[in-house]
Amino acid sequence: MKKLVILGAGNAFWEISELIKDINKIKPQFKIIAVLDDNVELINKKLDQFEVKGSIDKAKEFPPDVQFIFAIGSYKTRLIRKTILDRLKLPENRFETLIHPSAKVFSNAKISSGCIVHYGSIIFNHSIVDSFTTISANCVIGVGNIIGKGALLGSNITTTTGVKIGSFSFVGSSCSIAEGKVIGPGAYVGMGSTVFKDIPPGFFVLGNPIKVLDKTEVPQKIKVDWEDYIQNILK
Repeated sequence: MKKLVILGAGNAFWEISELIKDINKIKPQFKIIAVLDDNVELINKKLDQFEVKGSIDKAKEFPPDVQFIFAIGSYKTRLIRKTILDRLKLPENRFETLIHPSAKVFSNAKISSGCIVHYGSIIFNHSIVDSFTTISANCVIGVGNIIGKGALLGSNITTTTGVKIGSFSFVGSSCSIAEGKVIGPGAYVGMGSTVFKDIPPGFFVLGNPIKVLDKTEVPQKIKVDWEDYIQNILK
């Protein structure tokens, strides 16, 4: 069985723990050996029988046969995720991808390292999901979508054909995204929104029709990497 260390002891830990249990019911594959978190109050405590053994940086001390699960992130910390990954400097292939047994991923869709796909989600044909993306329960990812690195998708999201969701963005639960629309890197789409126009990087939008409520400055490196990623796919 593969040894796993979960990075993050917040709410996502419980979702990941349950996901691993469901995978192991079908076929035993994974064993959680530790949890790491930067909250010093959690260190040495147990979560669902698994001990929090230190800060996130302790990940570098585990041997090469140990894989990691990146279980950190919310709409508030969507951009901080990039900072944490840069700090760790671990190769992407050290991060395990977890796909719930009830999820459907079409054979010609592509999912990169460190992704998490929860219960009941569908990723349709020719869609591409970059590394460290989380797709929550009961999402429908349409044909030919591109989802950037580190994006966070809440539950019950529906995208149509040709949608692009930028790196380290956050799309809240029960959103619908119209055909060909682009959500920029670092953007935040509030829950229940309907997206009929492109969302610039870092914008916080909400509603139907959507309204701009705020804007966060997105690091230039994230924006450049996203544009380069799209260009490489479209070559």
